[in-house]
Amino acid sequence: MPSERKGKVKRNPIVEKFIRFCASEFGRKVMETEAEYLRKELANRRKILEIGCGIGAFAERLADLNITGLDESEAMLQEAKKKSNKKFVRGSAYDLPFSDRSFDAVFLVTTLEFLDNYKKAMEEVVRVLEKGGKLIVMMLNSESEYFKAHSQKPDDYFRRIRHTNSEEIEQFASRFFELRGEYFLGIRGEEIFDTTDTQFAALYIIKGIKK
Repeated sequence: MPSERKGKVKRNPIVEKFIRFCASEFGRKVMETEAEYLRKELANRRKILEIGCGIGAFAERLADLNITGLDESEAMLQEAKKKSNKKFVRGSAYDLPFSDRSFDAVFLVTTLEFLDNYKKAMEEVVRVLEKGGKLIVMMLNSESEYFKAHSQKPDDYFRRIRHTNSEEIEQFASRFFELRGEYFLGIRGEEIFDTTDTQFAALYIIKGIKK
């Protein structure tokens, strides 16, 4: 629980780290580039679920879309609620608190690869998506220089990743979706550029339509 000292509330250190990243010039460029990609891909989708919404950075940037954000962390959700008037729900990716076929789009940004059981999470995504619903999964590309630089740091968040084999995840998802994959978001230092080069693309994106 947050503690108070001299009238100030001490925030969760992980939440604080995300806030600092999103507020930095580099972090803003990353988030805005990803948000613009999502805006184009999710255009005309009526009801969208973001799993692992964190502090609500995408909900804030995609104000024109009908997004419900879900996260396990109450501290993250409290911060998200300060940023926008979207609906935010606390829950597990393994047991989504929504009825079958509740959404026509679901997206996850650097979330699925950190889950112990990505298959269970994917099955839940399938359950809450209507037929013809759209899936977008943005995963860290473990082959990129950006990933390798971060994963060498002993206390970096990237070291918590559970799955680096995007091909395996894509193969499992193909049971339920007509898929295509692509590399995205070139990063060199703090420079961001368009590329499909696996050395520089920080993300691998799996996207598709539910069968």
